[in-house]
Amino acid sequence: MTRNSHTTPARRQRGISSLLFILLTGLSLGAMVFAGISYVRGLQAQSVTVHAMTQAQMKAWSGAEALRQFLFHLKAKDLEQLSLGSPVQFAGLEGVEAKVSRAPSDDPINCKDGKVVGFEISGSSGGASTLLANDFCLKPAKSTVSSPKAVINIRGDLSLRGNIEVLGGDKAKVLVDGKVVGSGSLSGISFLQAKGDVELSGSSSNGIVFSEQNILLSGSGSYNALQAMGNIQLSGTVSAASAIANGAISLRGNQVTDLRAIGPVTLAGDATVGMLRTKSNVHHQGVKLVNQAFVEGDYLHERYGPVNGGQYRGQLSGPSRAENRMTRNPNLLLDIPALTPATLDTPTFDAYPYKSMANYVFERQGGDTKVTVRSVSHVLDGTYFLVGSGGNQDYLCTSNRYSPSSCVAKICTGYSDYNSCFQFDAASQTWKINGAKDANKSISTMVPGVLWFEGNVEAGTGNYHNTWLATGNLKTQGEHLSYSVNYADYAWVCKSSRYSRLAPSNFCLPGQAELQSVSAGNICFGAGGVKDGNYLGGKITLAASAEVFGDVVAGDILETGGSTVIHGFISAANLGSTGDGSSLKASTRVDLSNLPKSFQPGEHKPAASSLLVTLLWSRYQ
Repeated sequence: MTRNSHTTPARRQRGISSLLFILLTGLSLGAMVFAGISYVRGLQAQSVTVHAMTQAQMKAWSGAEALRQFLFHLKAKDLEQLSLGSPVQFAGLEGVEAKVSRAPSDDPINCKDGKVVGFEISGSSGGASTLLANDFCLKPAKSTVSSPKAVINIRGDLSLRGNIEVLGGDKAKVLVDGKVVGSGSLSGISFLQAKGDVELSGSSSNGIVFSEQNILLSGSGSYNALQAMGNIQLSGTVSAASAIANGAISLRGNQVTDLRAIGPVTLAGDATVGMLRTKSNVHHQGVKLVNQAFVEGDYLHERYGPVNGGQYRGQLSGPSRAENRMTRNPNLLLDIPALTPATLDTPTFDAYPYKSMANYVFERQGGDTKVTVRSVSHVLDGTYFLVGSGGNQDYLCTSNRYSPSSCVAKICTGYSDYNSCFQFDAASQTWKINGAKDANKSISTMVPGVLWFEGNVEAGTGNYHNTWLATGNLKTQGEHLSYSVNYADYAWVCKSSRYSRLAPSNFCLPGQAELQSVSAGNICFGAGGVKDGNYLGGKITLAASAEVFGDVVAGDILETGGSTVIHGFISAANLGSTGDGSSLKASTRVDLSNLPKSFQPGEHKPAASSLLVTLLWSRYQ
């Protein structure tokens, strides 16, 4: 009895303890659950806040770009209207406001010879807002018109290798502000002018060659005229209707109908000459025929070959002088005017002034691709994100995530619905574009219009009806076919089977059945630009199998390889820092036949501007 009376309360206490433990555990678990729910709600709220802030910042930057474009077109005399506190109105941009925070003022350190103007730009989205302060430097802009007067206009040296053919009749002029070295087959050039030496071998058939230095031709080929301010040296079976030199002329087995030299003349290897005139001496080492020779100096008739007439002023000598029917004239003076340098049209190119003319401007902001759209039907001018998801790729959207409600247009067709046309390599700052290539050239891979890229570009496989402009370097890859906008057919650009709603409205005017020609649309590829006073990029490489309909304008150098066909003018300005010259090699054909009326080769004029606008600094307030 006593034992039982002591054990019952202990068991009851253990039961109460267990219940208390379970209750406390349950309370703690409930607290954890409620805390978890609260944490998740906090994360969701934080995510919404971050997203809204990102959108607000993007809107502020869109306002900054809109302001830059506004300033770019502003006349210098209109700067006085930008007084302190003046509000700025944005058409087509919601949630963006701005005011002038710094009236135009001098800043000789940061903006020499210009004016600095500042803005405070506010962007708001989903209850979040941000304030962005920017200062711009405004200077008078210099003309950057690039209008080469020749089918090929090269500053620096030019190397011609392989099979080079130019089809253009009297338009087929080549200007080189440097040396020209070539081998292989070269044909169709009506006029080749070079500041440096011209050294050609292989097979050539061309018109006039003019050099401010020397001309050295070997192999085979025929020319209308050879003109050198230095010397002319011919070998092989090269022939010319005329050869004129300020220096010496040397023939070895060549045929020249009219030869004129201020310096000495050497004839050897069964050379054939019609009329010979020189203010110096002649060394006759073997000639098939000389009709007449007029020589102010001596004539050394060392080997076979007659001279059928003419005069000499100095002495006639040599073992074969009996074959020489010239007579001595001690008063002989020949009028052979010296050749003088000719003025070359120097090419140039800067992509930045063309930015405001582009239908699509591609830039990177953080991890996003920002696309500024202008003059595109059914799309409001403004800034969009290039995004995609699953089977919906390469859409212009108002947010940086794909959703049917925020996406306004698809602008490129990849290899499949699940492949994007665009890749961006951050390390090299290179855009890589590849897409579906159709056997029908009228079907566009990319939406037609002028494309402008900040950075380098690799234009890959596809059919494109676009003008490509890049601030860096530009090259083609794969099976690439490009028509500049002015070269492409009206139906391809304005009534595209893939992008019928997205016509570039500056090229496609209502009520017209022909393209409205825009100067930027004459360019198919343009590369290079001036940034912070330095020239960046500018190298264009046409590789693999590329066919280009439109002008190719390199701010630095041009290289071709593989099988390349260019239906337009070529220029290379050598403004970069590569240190190498331009090179046309493998099989390169420049074809200027059957050009459309809307395409005007060599006419490249950026949008008129009186101001050069540079962003000095920006910060969040």
